[in-house]
Amino acid sequence: MLPYKDFTFPLNVYSHVLLKDYGSFEYLHYGLFSADDADVLKAQQRATDLLFAHLPPNPCRILEVGIGLGTTLAKLVKAGYDVIGITPDKNQINYAKNSYGDELPAVHSRLEDLSAAQKFDLILFQESAQYIDTTAIFNKALELLTDDGQIIIMDEISLRKGSPSDPGLPLLDNYISQGQASGFELIEQLDLSSQALPTNSYLLDAVIRYRENVIDELSLSAEDIDGLIDSAKLYLAKYQDGRYGYCFLQLKKKAFISADWSIDLAKSNDEAELLNLFQASFGYQVQPELWRWKYRGLDMLGTLVRRDGRAIAFYGAMPRAIHLFGFPATAVQIGDVMVHPDERGTLTRKGAFFHAAASFLERFVGEDKAFPIAFGFPSARVFRLAARLGLYERVGELMRVSWPALQTRPSYSVRLRPLSQNPGATVDRLWLEMADALQDQVVGVRDWAYLQQRYLDHPTVDYQLYLVSSRLTGSPLGIVVTRILDDAVELLDIIAPPQRVATLIHCLRRLTWNLGKPQAYAWITTQHANLLAGETGEITPTDIIIPHNHWTPGLPASALLGRWWLMGGDTDFR
Repeated sequence: MLPYKDFTFPLNVYSHVLLKDYGSFEYLHYGLFSADDADVLKAQQRATDLLFAHLPPNPCRILEVGIGLGTTLAKLVKAGYDVIGITPDKNQINYAKNSYGDELPAVHSRLEDLSAAQKFDLILFQESAQYIDTTAIFNKALELLTDDGQIIIMDEISLRKGSPSDPGLPLLDNYISQGQASGFELIEQLDLSSQALPTNSYLLDAVIRYRENVIDELSLSAEDIDGLIDSAKLYLAKYQDGRYGYCFLQLKKKAFISADWSIDLAKSNDEAELLNLFQASFGYQVQPELWRWKYRGLDMLGTLVRRDGRAIAFYGAMPRAIHLFGFPATAVQIGDVMVHPDERGTLTRKGAFFHAAASFLERFVGEDKAFPIAFGFPSARVFRLAARLGLYERVGELMRVSWPALQTRPSYSVRLRPLSQNPGATVDRLWLEMADALQDQVVGVRDWAYLQQRYLDHPTVDYQLYLVSSRLTGSPLGIVVTRILDDAVELLDIIAPPQRVATLIHCLRRLTWNLGKPQAYAWITTQHANLLAGETGEITPTDIIIPHNHWTPGLPASALLGRWWLMGGDTDFR
């Protein structure tokens, strides 16, 4: 039986064609070809030589993630390195030990499951990083590396983002940005794409040449091989058009990063830990039902920083459907940003807040990321800190507009009534009118589904929704969402085109008088405050800033300056 027959497909195929062409082989990784030499084995050795040229000198303890055929692991042992190789594939371990002896230090384990009493000086990924979540790579490296330890990634990558149906390989930029956010500095970067590309050409040609033999010797179906050939053609095309490439990255752990730190994606099952952090950070308990309402339906809640296994910082993230200059998009609303009091002494890029925020922004926000833009409602003090760290730019501010209650006769032209049952079609129609009038703005979707989730399903606050309509025709003019307080009526939201706002405010002021309250007020972004205030409203600052992501490439802040339509209801805390 062929010793590589049980390798994972298509590695068994690649092993077979190398054996047919060269009589033997030591590696299955990509080769680095020179212009005048098409020999695959020499190209593979050239790649290994490049790797070894970048290894730290002895004494050095190395973890090789993914052992392939065991050749590199055996060479590391021979070179005097204290090394362990891990792989989740038992067939690879058996093959490697049959080739290099039972003493070969190969362990059956995934990186994510590995624990080690002794730290490593280097973690080596040679064409294995692409199979592991990028965040998991750097989090585990923080745990396993010495204080000045290094990571080497020599692998295929995406040079630009793919489509949702074909996301492709991990992005090169994500390795770099996630590494930096996790506390690693990039010390070497090589683009090896043009040297590696002929490997794809060779494999495609060899599989076609040996198609029938491969099917027979490896007991594979024609469909398997023909599918592999089609896939190899597409793969080669992605290299040729510059979407895929091959890189060498060497990163070093920054001195201030402790192995006791980890930066993870917060999950719904972290709730108890997050609620405890909330109480420690803000001095009061958040109701669990309120927390669940905020993050309903989400598996990923944001980023969570731990020290010694204890949560010390959280950067919450809530997706929000918006219209971005007239086009549907999904922004992310940042909230519940918190740092444990014990960790607040370091308000620099060494601190927990920075790592929680930067890690989230680098992974999810900006050009070609899940969310084109992010927004939130930090206080001026918190915004200044984030801006000083290079995370945020200012694109707006919330103002408070207040009006005295209005004692007057009912209007002959309009009326205000509680929103009736089954108002979905009416709400959606008014939202579309509002969206059409705000095509030069950025505005959160305010359709019936949103109103239900935001206001009617709120677990702790009772809101009142009113419809303003024409007395003569019954045509809906707009909707106001209010909250009745002890000494005022708070206007949380308006669903109407701007030209009808004055009419809605008139009705709101009459409602305020009828409820026996002296005043009504609302929060709204600065550029819309005069529209809301009219002739009777008073405008005062709230000390709440609208930030924009400055940390990662994307839509510039200048494009959004003064363009948000945001009110109190857009927050998660009113």
